[in-house]
Amino acid sequence: MYVYDETNNRWIPLRHTVEYIKKKKLVRDAWIVVGIVMGGLPLPFAVVLALLTTFLSFMFLDESSYSDAFRG
Repeated sequence: MYVYDETNNRWIPLRHTVEYIKKKKLVRDAWIVVGIVMGGLPLPFAVVLALLTTFLSFMFLDESSYSDAFRG
């Protein structure tokens, strides 16, 4: 998906926008913290935490909200 960058007067991929890059860095940092926490948990709890974190990461980086906002 492309969004229009008014400052540079061109279309850019959504994943190259400043907002999306900040979101990816936030998800990366969250995974680092969760990975450290999972190191001290028993395996069943670590698996549940990993699945929950995966779901939340996909939900946070979902692009469908962008497509609704940029429909003509």
